[in-house]
Amino acid sequence: MVGDGVEIRVLGPVEVSVGGRAACLGGPRARQVLAALLMEAGRAVSADALIDAVWDDSPPASARTQLSIQVSALRRAFAEAGCDRELIETTQHGYRLNDQEVRIDLAEAERLRAEAQAASDLEDAADRLRAALTLWRGTALRDLSTRALSAGAQRLADLRLTIAEQLYDVELALGRHRQAIAELSALVTEQPLREHLRAQLMTALWRSGRPAEALQCYRDGRDVLVEELGIEPCRELRELERSVLAGASPGDPRAGPELVVPAELPLGVPSFTGRDAAVRRLREQLTSDQLRPTAIAALAGPGGVGKSELAVHVGHLIADAFPDGQLYVDLRGSTPDVAPLEPADVLGRFLRSLGAADGTIPVEADEAAARFRSMTNDLRLLVVLDNALDVAQVEPLIPAGQNCRTIVTSRRILAALPGAVHEPLEMLPEDDAVTLLGRLVGPERVDLADQAQRRAAADVVRLCGSLPLAVSIAASRLTSRPSWTLETLADRLAATEQGVGSRRLAELQTEDRGVRASFQVSYQELGEPEQRLFRQVNLLDAADVGVPVVAALAGTDSHTAEDLLESLVDMQLLESQRPGRYGAHDLLRLFGRDRAGEADDEMSRASAVRRALHCYLATSRTACRLLNADAAWRTEVGPATLEARGVELRGRDEVYCWLDAEVGNLSAVVRQAAMLDPGLAAAICSAVGLGLTLRGRHRDRLRIGELLHAAAVEPQHHAVAHENIGAALLRWGDYGLALEHLSRALSGYQEIGNAAGQAVQLAAMATTYRLLGRYDESVSRSRAAIELNRRTERPTALADSLTSLGLTYRHAGRPADEVAAHTEALAIAEPLDETNWLANILCNLAEATRLAGDPDQALDHFERAREASRRSEATQTLLDAEIWWGLGRTRADLGAAGTARDCWRRSAAILHDLGLISAAEKLDISRSGTPAAPDPIGRNT
Repeated sequence: MVGDGVEIRVLGPVEVSVGGRAACLGGPRARQVLAALLMEAGRAVSADALIDAVWDDSPPASARTQLSIQVSALRRAFAEAGCDRELIETTQHGYRLNDQEVRIDLAEAERLRAEAQAASDLEDAADRLRAALTLWRGTALRDLSTRALSAGAQRLADLRLTIAEQLYDVELALGRHRQAIAELSALVTEQPLREHLRAQLMTALWRSGRPAEALQCYRDGRDVLVEELGIEPCRELRELERSVLAGASPGDPRAGPELVVPAELPLGVPSFTGRDAAVRRLREQLTSDQLRPTAIAALAGPGGVGKSELAVHVGHLIADAFPDGQLYVDLRGSTPDVAPLEPADVLGRFLRSLGAADGTIPVEADEAAARFRSMTNDLRLLVVLDNALDVAQVEPLIPAGQNCRTIVTSRRILAALPGAVHEPLEMLPEDDAVTLLGRLVGPERVDLADQAQRRAAADVVRLCGSLPLAVSIAASRLTSRPSWTLETLADRLAATEQGVGSRRLAELQTEDRGVRASFQVSYQELGEPEQRLFRQVNLLDAADVGVPVVAALAGTDSHTAEDLLESLVDMQLLESQRPGRYGAHDLLRLFGRDRAGEADDEMSRASAVRRALHCYLATSRTACRLLNADAAWRTEVGPATLEARGVELRGRDEVYCWLDAEVGNLSAVVRQAAMLDPGLAAAICSAVGLGLTLRGRHRDRLRIGELLHAAAVEPQHHAVAHENIGAALLRWGDYGLALEHLSRALSGYQEIGNAAGQAVQLAAMATTYRLLGRYDESVSRSRAAIELNRRTERPTALADSLTSLGLTYRHAGRPADEVAAHTEALAIAEPLDETNWLANILCNLAEATRLAGDPDQALDHFERAREASRRSEATQTLLDAEIWWGLGRTRADLGAAGTARDCWRRSAAILHDLGLISAAEKLDISRSGTPAAPDPIGRNT
């Protein structure tokens, strides 16, 4: 028992006891006043709010007088029960329930829940959650039925159900599915619309060997949802039903693909402090049961004020209400010298997180936004859009489902964002900032009960401007220096302001002032190598960088660079959100550049940046050679001698991993290279463009082409720029504009005498003309490309040009010519024995032969293509699906209908595994006698 043994219980009938002796609270109005104060324990409640809680919209004229009478009656009841202190305090505009040294069952339940979430042991978590549930003694706030209190009662009921769901998640993880069935059945009967509870009951029944009952549980839930709400069950329930229907055991991988439930929220901050009112408002708004198109909470405030931390904190608190997942993205709207993320790029990432395959994601922002709205329409999804630039960036990223919620953070108030409820954030109140400092440093170093130490902590907070980021950095300095006291840290912060940097700091009398002062303290504690690397790493425009790039930047080896980077992470001057990747907070980046401008001359800064860009160029060239040996000419653009080594890459898989990690940086890299040396930018664009196309990153290829075009000064620069722009536009389907740029690229390569570059542009133009239905012009460009490739002895490119010519003949209705073109391509490819490439040529030849009326020969070619694909590294690819589909067509032509259907089913299985067709499409193909070719096959054949 705490204090003098005051206990207040709200999780049931409202009760108060002192030292075990019950207080007589009087009639319902006194209990209503107490309940309203309890729901805001520790915070002032206005008289108007209390009057609403008692009388709703019909208060008597004497309401304030009667309110005062009820408060006096409560104080008297507490005193008569033995309480010797004032539990209800009078404030300027109302009253406050003093929750210090008072045991409140609601606070106890929330504490037990938080401890369970933090527990590493499942048994411990289950015990704490059960203990929390036992605190409910029936319906919370029972018999107190005003509108305001009913809303509070509903919140407490929702809390009980959330804790119950968390408990049964743990119980199921512990394998107690049989024991959980009875309790879950009772809860589902009580709350038939609570879908996660129903999913838990289905899982328990399924794991207990009762699949028929699990399916009946699903059907009952669907009937209720459709009848009462007009909606279908959530994806979690639908996936469970599908798995049970598949006849597999819960752990059987044959049950189908794993449910894609993104959980992308960054780790919460354990020391999160304050913002109680904001947290309460956001939780209520974002977990409301009201059906509406969307709910958006827009947090706005200065940099470093804690918008992101609040968004993530609230996101974790309400994550259980969104069983279909949580999406998170840093939109870089206020990241210095880094371009904000484009909505189309973010939508691509979100769609992938929700399970969409790369090949199915639209390139255009409007189409991608429509697809995102379609995919989220029936989901319960939380989306956190952090660090937004403006409404135009945010709007396409809002999910469509009426059960979806969105949190947006931005430095500016997004007043034009439709449907948003705005939550402006200011600096922490001093008391909260002092508490934050104490939590970060720990009670063994800071005893806030000691008035002298509390005053010293307040001095530190004031020097940090009460900005959470600054307080956090100051605390890290203190914890890393055991000999320092609070007074030591406060003196150093004050000395920093008064020292040689005072003039510069005086120019920063803005929201950032305290942060910069803290950065300066941290920076001064670094050794000289760490200081130099900190300055250098912030010279790059890339949002985050890998160790090899930093090693090149610093002119050192990777091991030394990684050790220095980790030291900076330890000092909280850099952050590492992914293994091997490092970046700085917005304001730290500016601070690092300021320090570099003061400590390093312009030549040394430019040399460091050039080394890093040469690392990017060297890696891009390696990637280009690995992707296509005939593309080596692309690596001859730009400097022949490089000042840094690139990342070591072995094979296509590593190339694609590198591209995926760096694709967000390439625009910044090309922009910075163009400012330093347009020839260097052209070299990077020339080497990296092919990889971007193969990864489907057409928007990124267009962007680097446009950046180079703006900086180009030589014919070669212009040729590379137009090639990248034209190639991207071709993949987007903007054929007219693509031809314009490809023609300019062709002219540029002709001017500088680059035959390989000319052949590539001619081949791309041939493809464009074919897609426009202009077959004669396509044939003409293909033949010109073939001639150039013969002359330059580039066999892979020659075979590709012949394949393209064959496909044009197919569209033009010239089957014999198509067979001849593919046959010549095969003759070139066979001696090279590049199996995946050979399989592609054989597949095209087989289909051409089939269309020419020779199914026996086509069957032989398809079987050879299947064998070549089997011997290649890449299996279960789109090419494999095309081969099996072609085999099916050929066997059907030969009258082997049963065997043909088996081939089509195998093709459909591959397409489904790749995410290119849905389960329903796969089922349709398996049931059809002669199925139509699905889109991925039709587009490619």
